[in-house]
This record gives sequence, C-alpha cells and structure tokens, in this order.
Amino acid sequence: MSIEQWLRQRRWLVDGLFAVAVAVLALPISAGVIWDGSWPRGLRVVAVAALVIGHAAVAVRRIAPLAAFGVAGAVMLVLVTLPDVDTGGGVAAFVPILVPSVVVFPVVLYSVAAWCPQRIARLALAASGAGCVLVVVRLWGAEYLTLTEPGLTDRADPVRSWPLFLALAVVGTVLVPWVLGRYRWLRTQYVRELEARAEREEQDRRENARRAAREERTRIAREMHDVVAHSLSVMVSQAEGGRMMARKDPAAALPVLETVARTGQEAMGDMRGLLRALDDRDPAQVDPPQPGLNDLPELIGRVRRAGPAVELTERGDRLRLSAAGELAAYRVVQEALTNVLKHAGADAGIRVCLDWQADRLHLTVRNSPGGRSTAVTGGGRGLAGMTERVALLGGTLQAGPVDGGGFEVTAVLPAVGVASGGRTA
Repeated sequence: MSIEQWLRQRRWLVDGLFAVAVAVLALPISAGVIWDGSWPRGLRVVAVAALVIGHAAVAVRRIAPLAAFGVAGAVMLVLVTLPDVDTGGGVAAFVPILVPSVVVFPVVLYSVAAWCPQRIARLALAASGAGCVLVVVRLWGAEYLTLTEPGLTDRADPVRSWPLFLALAVVGTVLVPWVLGRYRWLRTQYVRELEARAEREEQDRRENARRAAREERTRIAREMHDVVAHSLSVMVSQAEGGRMMARKDPAAALPVLETVARTGQEAMGDMRGLLRALDDRDPAQVDPPQPGLNDLPELIGRVRRAGPAVELTERGDRLRLSAAGELAAYRVVQEALTNVLKHAGADAGIRVCLDWQADRLHLTVRNSPGGRSTAVTGGGRGLAGMTERVALLGGTLQAGPVDGGGFEVTAVLPAVGVASGGRTA
C-alpha cells in the first residue's frame, strides 16, 4: 500500500494533525489578545471558547464539511458581534474579527467547495458573501489611530480605505478558497470518472473473455458431437454388417474390423485435437488443421465402406469459402451422412451435390428410403447446431422429408472468391 492510499484511508488523522498545526500557530495569539482585553471575565471565556471550537471544526472539515462550515460560520458571527477589545496603552481598540484564528473560516469554506455538491457549495458561497458584508459593516466604524509624531495622532479616513479592504476581504477570504475548492471538486470527479471507466472496461474485458470462453465451449461441443456421432455411426453400421457376415464367412469380417478400427483411430485423433484446444498449458501447441471441402472424398469413402452408396457431384466454378465456411460445409455433409446411417440404414442411397452459383454455395444432401424409418426429429443437437453454425456465417440451412420418402438437407453458404473448377466423384 502506498503512502497516499494509507493517508486517504485515514483522513481523520491527517485533518486532526492539520487542525493542531493551525491552532498552534493562530490560537495562542488570538486567545492572548482577547484574554488581555478589558472585557468581563465571562465574556472573555466565551470568546476564547468560541475560538477553540472554531479550530476544532478544522479537524472534521472532510468528514463533515457542512457541519464544520456551520460551526466556523457561527464562530465568525460571534466575533463580529463582540465589542472592540481595549488593549490599553493609548492604542486604538482592536476588533475581534481580525484575530488570526479567523483563518479557519477560509479553510472550512474550501472544504465545503471541494467535498460538497454544487448546490451546497453555492449556498456556502452566498452565506460567506453575506458574512463578508457584515464584517465590512462592522469594521467600517472602527477607529484606527496612526502615530505620526510623538504625542500627536491622526484619524484615518474610512471612506477611502475600507473599499479596498472590502475587495481584498471578498477575494482573499471567500472567492479564492471557494474557487480552489471547486477546482478540487472537479478534479476529484474527473478522477472518479476515470476510475469508473477503467472499472467498466475491466468488467467488459472479463465479460468478453467469458463470452469468448462460452463460444469456444459451444464450438468444441459441436465439433465433438460431429466427430463422435459420425464415427460411432460408421462403426456401429460396420459392426452390424460384420456380425451378420461373420456367421456365413468369418474371413469376410476382417475388412469390416479394419474399417471399424481405422474409424475409431481417426475419431480418437480428432478428439485429441479438440482436447489440446482445451489445454492451455502448452501455448506453443498449434491447433490441428480443420477439415474442409477437399476432405469430402475421404469422408464419403468412409461412409461407402459402411454400406450406403454415396454419389458426390460438384457443378459450376468452385468459389473460395472462408475457413469457417469450409468447416461448416464439411460438418453439414458429415451430419447429414451420420443421420442417414442412423435413421435410414446401410442400404440407403445418398447424393451429395455442391452447386456453385455466382456468390454462394448450394449444398444438398439427399437420401433415398432405406431399410429403417427415415423420420428425423428436429430436437437433436446435430441439426440445431448446424443451423446455428451456418446462420453465424450469413447462410441458411433447411432439413426435412421429401416426396417419395427419404430426407434432404440443404445449406446455402456465402462465398468470398474464386478457387478452382468443379469436379464429380
């Protein structure tokens, strides 16, 4: 903790020491002048007590600035109403409002202007201005004798001297501390606004980090669903076919087992890549390459080995998709093929068509009825995730049954440029 922070947390200590310092410098002189005067003893006690209370108000000038201002103002009012102090020795009477302890008033006025709202600060300025008028009126009739020669005196002309005192009193005692206090108030508000802005920016940064983490978790959940669901569907379909073939010819089950093993290994490799994305202990670890359109033949080959006949057709000049668009197109085909294996079976016919148009890709995956029911509910995570993925890229995805049986998935993805010519597989 810095010294400034330590002192800021202990304002009462700082203000108390400051009040003691002001009292040590001004109170002995002020109390001495009043106590040595010709007033009755009770009046002198009241006047000295008022001075002590005024100095005590400095100690709470920031804790309770308005109360301190009220106490100091009351003390000044008492000093204005008290009669002149006759010090004797042929010297003119001394006006109590001129004692050094009146310095506490501009101190608490500064505090009110610096720590109170604008309305209270303006009211304090107005009250201080009224007090200055009372002081000038009180001093206007005071008699000051100036010794010019031994034994001779000359009376000063108040008409020419007190206007200057009025200007100095208003500017020096009221306006200057009030303006300095308001400057401190504005500076404090500016610093608070900067701190609040920094806090808001920090909250926004944390919220953005949390949002990015949620989006990343959602993305990884989609990837895990796509990888696991597709691989398991292929493995289950192959295992079922291999079980039936093994009853007739055990040797025919070996290729099926190889396909199951290879599919499981590929799924495990994809899972490792996703898990590495979750592990931030090795920042040098790069993310594995994401699949795209060029990986569709391999994907379709795995599905063909599972039983369904899959046809891949590409029409038009291939356009360039973004990296996210390539991945989305691959996942749409993967999800559609996975659904065919789950709901239509290995004897369904599948057609995958990539239709490149002027600025977009029309992707269609359609299957014929198989040996199982082709009904697909819309509440699964796969199609819902694909719809959201495509929508984030500015595209659309539709899925539903078609006439004559079967199911069709259609996705439209925006393109960003020309890549290469089309092909048919």
